[in-house]
Amino acid sequence: MTVVPSPDRLLPRDLTALILAGGQGRRMGGQDKGLIRLHERPLIEFVLRVLSPCVDRVLISANQHEDVYGRYGQVVADPAGFEGSQGPLAGLLAAAPYLQTPWLVVAGCDMPALPGDYVARLYGALMAQGGHIAFAHAGARDHSICLLLHVGALATLRDYLLSGRRAVLPWLEAQHALRVVFDDADAFLNVNTPEELARAVTVVPVGR
Repeated sequence: MTVVPSPDRLLPRDLTALILAGGQGRRMGGQDKGLIRLHERPLIEFVLRVLSPCVDRVLISANQHEDVYGRYGQVVADPAGFEGSQGPLAGLLAAAPYLQTPWLVVAGCDMPALPGDYVARLYGALMAQGGHIAFAHAGARDHSICLLLHVGALATLRDYLLSGRRAVLPWLEAQHALRVVFDDADAFLNVNTPEELARAVTVVPVGR
């Protein structure tokens, strides 16, 4: 699949956001990470502050606290037909039936330092090079759930998961996704541990 993006900037009417909030938070004592507070606000609100102005609609992949997450967007549960947790890609598959835009941007619920130009940078790479998926790389690490994709790419997901595979990066590589380098390693800080939450306190400004 090859999609050549429009030369114009990506408009909100063409873009849906999916926030992944389905993790079990084991390293945070089983807490729902999207609802952990940083500077007195749930982590998910920091992600929404970046994504909401860029999109037509917000979907949230979550399997608990649906009533709380429902205040921020439409909650989608993992798709039927699979046993056990299938990881982040199941969230993308769950979102597919609800998409009414040609583009989908994805981020985790626990990423309070997400850069303000996140969407523009990923889309700009696709405009420059062509393609249908771009994902972030920063701090010598791939951030494979931080991605922008044309919804046509989701057609391969169910078969990929049914084959027993769950890893995101191999799926992205099979789709010839573009790796987009961001200079600020802290921009993609995941709050997975108490230590990372303490780091977020110093990295993320109080008024962000």
